[in-house]
Amino acid sequence: MKKIVVIILVLVMTLAIAACGGDPAPAPAPAPAPAPAPAPAPTTPAAPVVVPEAPDINVDDPFARAPYHIVYYNHIPSNVAMQCFQALELIGEVWNFTVENQTADGDSDFYITNLVTILNMEPDGIVVDVTSELAARVSEICRQYDTPVIVVYNKPLDANGVAVVPSVIVDQFANGRTQMQYLIDNYQSFWGDIDTSEIVFLNVDWSQNPDISDRGIGGKQLWDEVFPGQEFIYGDTGYDTISSDTGFTVANSILSSRPDVEYWFITVNLEDTALGVARAVESLGIEHKALITASGAAILPAEWDAGYEGSWIANFSVPPFFYAGTAAMGLLEIIDGKATMESLWPEYLQPGDQCARFIAVADMMTRDNYKELMVLTAARFGVDIS
Repeated sequence: MKKIVVIILVLVMTLAIAACGGDPAPAPAPAPAPAPAPAPAPTTPAAPVVVPEAPDINVDDPFARAPYHIVYYNHIPSNVAMQCFQALELIGEVWNFTVENQTADGDSDFYITNLVTILNMEPDGIVVDVTSELAARVSEICRQYDTPVIVVYNKPLDANGVAVVPSVIVDQFANGRTQMQYLIDNYQSFWGDIDTSEIVFLNVDWSQNPDISDRGIGGKQLWDEVFPGQEFIYGDTGYDTISSDTGFTVANSILSSRPDVEYWFITVNLEDTALGVARAVESLGIEHKALITASGAAILPAEWDAGYEGSWIANFSVPPFFYAGTAAMGLLEIIDGKATMESLWPEYLQPGDQCARFIAVADMMTRDNYKELMVLTAARFGVDIS
């Protein structure tokens, strides 16, 4: 996979130089006081490798048939979307299907019209990455065609809140609570025995997607339980597209306005914006005062590969490979006639739904466990990336 651009760490050091007096025979001036050494890079506590539980693979010999053609369709290009597509390509080599990448480049109107165009071309199956805003309309359109469809990342609910196409998602409230629990469990490894009343919690959201906002809500719930009444700050990047630049702008504005804060817990609801938040922390020289977590497994692993050791210490992680692999295996079952969209993954069917929401159960990815997590996740679907 392509490497993601590494964060450039910037350390600003100031030297205080003592001024000499006016004595005609002055004593030698004392040597300037040495600048304080930068805080050592924190060492992330070891964490277990938790590979999300995948469905059993129920696919016939894939090379006994002609290759299937699958479309991966996303609303907004992102690092996660690109890695999901790349994972589908690798999985296709093992399970004999080709994959075509299509995007709407964030244009919601085009997303809908192009979805109809794709379905009219009758691919063997389609993996859909949709926003919660468009989920009901997309669900309605997909049900009008015979093409097998599986949605990833966001819940594909109709206007009545019913899942009418299968999906691969996570429990977003649990995601946020798990991130906060990790910070609570591990802050002493970075800061020692501190006065916890000096910690302020900042959540950086992208409010255009309520599913994503649920991550911050989950974290805030646990924060309030453990530190009732303690200060919480909300930062929103939803005024713009998903990018590290918006993450930097929002975080820099908030953090620079609060030099009085001794310690920061920072959770970021998207990895792309987390990259900018981490840069803001570094540019302000407060790496030793901040612990950052986010959600995802597309950007932070590449940063660690390039040697990053800053305040962004962990992510709640379901690798893009898992979403791609689970969706691909589900599509193959439907295409092969072993299941329908309604009968796929029956153990995940919730009361009132027509189709299952496959909920990926995961944990925190750290510098110590991320490589093994990626290798084991890919291996689950027959791909060797070691």
